[in-house]
Amino acid sequence: MINLKAWAILIVLAAPCLCFGQTLPGPKTIDSLRRICEGAREDTACLNALGQMGRYYLLRRFKADSADVDTAGLYFNKQLALGQKMGAAGRIGRAEAWCNLGEVTFARKSFAGGKVYFMQAVNYYNTTGNKIMAGRMLLRFGKTAAENKWGLFPDALLADVTEAYNKALALFAAAGAVGDQVVAYTNFAMLHFTYGQYAQAEEDCMAAIKKFPTEGHPEFVKLYYVLAHIQRYHGNLNKALRYSLESLRLMEQATLMPDKLYLKSMLFGEIALIYDAMGQTENSIVWYKRTLALREGMHIKLEFKYRTAGFIAQGLIKQKKVKEAISIVLGVEKRHPTDNDYNKAIMSQIKAYCYDAVGNNAKAEEMYLLALKLFGKQKTDEIISLAKYDMAKFYIKRNDFKKAAFYFDEGIIAGMAVTRSRDWNMIAYKIDSARGNYLTALQHHIQYKAFNDSIFNIEKNKQLQELQVSYETDQKESDIRSLKKDSAFEHEKTIQANNMRNLTLAACALLVILLMLIFNNYKAKQRSNVVLNALVAEKDELLIEKEWLIKEIHHRVKNNLQIVMGLLQRQSAYIDNEAALQAIQISEARMHSIALIHQKLYQSESLGLISMPDYIEEMARYLKESSDLGSRILFEKHVDEISLDVGQAVPLGLILNEAVTNAIKYAYTPYENGVIYITLVENEAGHNQLIIADDGPGLPEGFKTEKVETLGINLMRGLAKQLCGTFEITSDQGCTICVTFKTEIFNKGKA
Repeated sequence: MINLKAWAILIVLAAPCLCFGQTLPGPKTIDSLRRICEGAREDTACLNALGQMGRYYLLRRFKADSADVDTAGLYFNKQLALGQKMGAAGRIGRAEAWCNLGEVTFARKSFAGGKVYFMQAVNYYNTTGNKIMAGRMLLRFGKTAAENKWGLFPDALLADVTEAYNKALALFAAAGAVGDQVVAYTNFAMLHFTYGQYAQAEEDCMAAIKKFPTEGHPEFVKLYYVLAHIQRYHGNLNKALRYSLESLRLMEQATLMPDKLYLKSMLFGEIALIYDAMGQTENSIVWYKRTLALREGMHIKLEFKYRTAGFIAQGLIKQKKVKEAISIVLGVEKRHPTDNDYNKAIMSQIKAYCYDAVGNNAKAEEMYLLALKLFGKQKTDEIISLAKYDMAKFYIKRNDFKKAAFYFDEGIIAGMAVTRSRDWNMIAYKIDSARGNYLTALQHHIQYKAFNDSIFNIEKNKQLQELQVSYETDQKESDIRSLKKDSAFEHEKTIQANNMRNLTLAACALLVILLMLIFNNYKAKQRSNVVLNALVAEKDELLIEKEWLIKEIHHRVKNNLQIVMGLLQRQSAYIDNEAALQAIQISEARMHSIALIHQKLYQSESLGLISMPDYIEEMARYLKESSDLGSRILFEKHVDEISLDVGQAVPLGLILNEAVTNAIKYAYTPYENGVIYITLVENEAGHNQLIIADDGPGLPEGFKTEKVETLGINLMRGLAKQLCGTFEITSDQGCTICVTFKTEIFNKGKA
């Protein structure tokens, strides 16, 4: 039968230095993950994001906060559904989702249900022949099950986890995965340690160290850490210190260790606890402060930061440094405010130490009682008993043995660490003495002495001193090496500074010579600039005159074209032949399209480019007015901000004139209403597209444009070639003419 009280004590006492679990991402990270899954995406990125969001809520919960656990379950179920929907691409995501759902089910206190989910992931990797991943899933199942807070252990847990670890070891051995085998042994050691099987846990660690003498593997840091923890628990502080210092040495040598910061905080905390058990308060405070400095920068549960601050406060109180203790406690609380009753209970208990230290007994008692009240909402009876331990010490200090006896729980002493058992027996001795139970008091005192002697004997003290001397020597040698490096670095810096000084002096001399040359060059340029400025001024005058002449030419061309148009209008008054009259009118419209271009050129600031929105607007207005359409035919225009060279604007204007004239002439009867659509836009390929369309009857059936030899169509086809573009006529609910061409500027300098 598992010793439940021993396990509960272990969790509380080891909490400052054992596994924290995974760290939590920040809210900004969660927002970015949500954005990844927006729009019903179905890809690997969304699959991973769902898993990460689920783990955020699963890890954020305190113990069994059902709201966060349920939210995590929703995300993991979405992850599983998406993985199944994605088929082969989502297979790994499905396996991860099964494991995640297994953890959620464990959090809901269902061991059997959680195991089913984990085994689905294991079976998937077994069927694909991936032995390493199958073994890792088994390790994940065992570790999650063993670390879950069950309250009461499931009967099948130890046997099932042991079986899973053995299967994982066999799979890793078959795959030749040495590193994973070391991880498996480490998990075995932690499992046996958690269940109070300390001898077996020590055997697991030593077996891994002997079997895989590869110190570079990060797991060796954990193995020596576990050994240190076990030895401290048994009161072998000499071995505990040796193993912890070895773990620290390996950690400092390791280069690739993803969770190095996390492991370092664990190891620093363990070293602090060892020095605390040895009675070396000063050393313990140094290491506790190093631990707190690391943990304050990590996304971990507040309880670990608070407990570390509490250990520092207790050490400082022993040294009569109460003000510093209060400052550290209040500083941690200000930087990391309490977020639930459990953390409030821890902080209340730490404040009680401080009130007790300054002699405020009433406030200290109030804080102790508040801590017990808040702990009662979150923890099992065994954990509450540990809080009562502090209450008992508080009342014993004030000779109130009756209240001390009320809060003292002797049932929890079994399976505790030797140092804690020693202190517990001293409290029991004092309470029994006050009650008059001298026989049991004597027995507790004998136990106290036995525990104390087992911790501090001559041989162990000698070994501890040797270890400390050795560690301090190593540190001094390391400091000397560091100083030598610093000295060499400073010497190198001095040499570099001298070289830099010499280079600077040489550079200054060169700079003086260069400045003299520059000054002479400057004076020569000043003399030449006078001549250049005169030439530039003359050139500017010539340019202004040239621009004026070009505008004047465009103006006269436009006027000449208008004279020709006027002559054509007069001539048409004397022509009786309808065909000849139409030809003259069409010619007049064509000339107007060209004249309008020259008008735009001499009116604009740019002498080479014509703004097509303005040009098309005026061209359409002219054609409408000259055809006397009134409101019978409407023009709908959509023209992008496109500017064309005169070499392209002229043929485009003629095409526009021909197409619109044909639409007015053939698309609608003299009394019929209609719409002519004019569009000039730049398409995705970077080409311009002119479209003139109507909603008339369209082209006659069987009409083939490639065989038509009329002047208008031949003219538009030829003008499209001049634009280096394409020309198309289609008939679908009307006639559509489409010309596609690329913008070219023939006179770039002028433009």
